[in-house]
Amino acid sequence: MEVSTVFVLATFNRLHKKMNVLYHDYAKSVGLSDAAFWLLYSLYEHGQSCTQKDLCSAWFYAPQTINTALKNLEEQGFIKLELAPKSRKNKQIFFTDKGKTLIDEKIVPLVHAEERSFDRLEEQERSQLLALTQKHIEIVEEEIRKINSTSSEDGSSQ
Repeated sequence: MEVSTVFVLATFNRLHKKMNVLYHDYAKSVGLSDAAFWLLYSLYEHGQSCTQKDLCSAWFYAPQTINTALKNLEEQGFIKLELAPKSRKNKQIFFTDKGKTLIDEKIVPLVHAEERSFDRLEEQERSQLLALTQKHIEIVEEEIRKINSTSSEDGSSQ
């Protein structure tokens, strides 16, 4: 018996939502907003110094969201912002000592848990997961462009 595409898609969407909830709940449990959590996570991945623009590109957040989260993290004493060399506008983000402690206590343990969970998949499964996820995203992007193109052509509002 063939499983319907609607059922598979609904299951996929629930799984995706569950993954988002796992990270949301973790962020909340350590006293961080989702945006602040992902910013700190990304800063940890970048090895600390990066710009607001880097974070927007890496995590697909709107600049306003990043700016608000950065201001909150700066006010809490976790990061400091400094103008990037040869820039009047672009700021680099650096951890303070308090921020480094937060990263060590809240972000690093999660990263290690993710690594352990990924390591529990076989190498071929990891490769397939990444390849299929990337392929699916590209196809969804293509389909959305088609919808938007059709909406624009027939005068529908977006």
